[in-house]
Amino acid sequence: MKFSTLMDILSKAGIISDAVISKDCEITDLNLMDQDYRNFSDNTVYFLDAEKVGFSTAIPNCLLYCGRLSDQKQKTLVNAARISSGSVESAFRFVKTQLDTAPQAQQRYVDIVSKLVMGNSLNLILSEMFNQTGNLFAAIDMSGKILAHSSPFYVDYPIWMHSMQQGYCDELLMDYIESRRQTSQAPAGEVPFQLLCVKSSMNVLVVRIIHENNLLGYFFAINASPNFDNQTVQLLPLFAQRIKQTILRLKSYDSYNSIMQNNILLDAVAGASPDETALRTKIACLKFPGYMRVLVIRVAGFKEAAFFEQALLPAIMEILPELPCFPWRNSLVALIATDSNGNVSGEIQTSLKKLAEQYHLLCGISNYFSNISEFSEYYRQATKALSYSSRVEFVSPFFFFQDYTLFMLIDRVQDDRLLEQCCHPALKKLLDYDAKKGTELFNTLRIFTQCVFNKSETAESLFTHRNTVTYRIQQIEEICGINLCDFKLLFPMQVSFQIFSYQNRNRADLQ
Repeated sequence: MKFSTLMDILSKAGIISDAVISKDCEITDLNLMDQDYRNFSDNTVYFLDAEKVGFSTAIPNCLLYCGRLSDQKQKTLVNAARISSGSVESAFRFVKTQLDTAPQAQQRYVDIVSKLVMGNSLNLILSEMFNQTGNLFAAIDMSGKILAHSSPFYVDYPIWMHSMQQGYCDELLMDYIESRRQTSQAPAGEVPFQLLCVKSSMNVLVVRIIHENNLLGYFFAINASPNFDNQTVQLLPLFAQRIKQTILRLKSYDSYNSIMQNNILLDAVAGASPDETALRTKIACLKFPGYMRVLVIRVAGFKEAAFFEQALLPAIMEILPELPCFPWRNSLVALIATDSNGNVSGEIQTSLKKLAEQYHLLCGISNYFSNISEFSEYYRQATKALSYSSRVEFVSPFFFFQDYTLFMLIDRVQDDRLLEQCCHPALKKLLDYDAKKGTELFNTLRIFTQCVFNKSETAESLFTHRNTVTYRIQQIEEICGINLCDFKLLFPMQVSFQIFSYQNRNRADLQ
């Protein structure tokens, strides 16, 4: 069928507009493309969502697209039309029915592509393909994570089977894949090519997953026979495109290191084991800071999920360039590099504080660590520290895990009566006295304790004269029968006020 004939059919059906026919040609096939696709056939009509078109996206000779192309891209069109009614999926299905191919194979192909476009589970699609073709399918990223596979999946190669069971590739398997990559004469771009896996005596059809000239992973079709069916050859690049979108789940990052670092840490937060995190980091050849802390950021109030990716993420990326940062469950998770003592640079602290004030942010910060395999543990520390933002009084947007260890111990005490008994009796005496006399002795002792029994600092904090503080301290000593010159009282008082503050904030939350 000629491209011009196809355009007549689509125009009469009300599916297209803005048709351009500069070099009519015979159409033999259809395909989907993304922003990185390069290996075009002159006799294939390609389907594209214009929103995915970037500056470097190449335009094929025959194109049907949804949305609006830039003026620059419009000038490069040879044979093209805009899909003005319906979606890419519906247009693809309609056009496919117009081509003269075997009805059964055509219908299977259209059904699979439609399921891809509709976002159906790729594992289920691959299992359906296994039933139709007998081919095994698997996709991995460059850290060795198995992103999708058909079921059942069996090859006579124990390392492959162990990798499928644990969800990520053994180091020996990735070494073998890398050695084959270096020795094979693979074509450029995302084009299927065939290899023989000597280890398993299986033939492998491979498509490389590439973005911005970075190799991100592979999609494999595996069979004992070297003769792969046309349907698998046609669909494998489309499967690879689907997996690429999974790998590029954070659109803000383009570099190999950023993509892989964020994906590995996202999986760690979601429950991947420390062993998996360590091995995938090693396989992907990634480097993390020598010493670091986990930062978890939330908003004091409600924000739509889009806020974290569209507003907060770019702002944090400016403050923490070259470091992982990703949205997760109404929060933003990032790594902060520190010195060998866990200190964060003053410039970063100042920038984070300004951003926190601008967006009303609360920041949980873990203890510092040096082994990235422990990321999930320190993520939990930062999250735990942040949970105290609604349970204690605070003046800073930063909640360091080590500052709340006492509260974590208190959390484990189930007996409120016991906690009350752990408070110094002076607190209850002063509360009762203030209630009767209208004085402020309880708060004076609280601030005096915070100021480490320093009268001058206490007067400054209370905005009152030092003599007034001295007089109140004398009253407190007489009422409670204690000597506040004795620094042995400092720690019991600090603990008592922490328990009091914690209990009363919890009671308020329950009311």
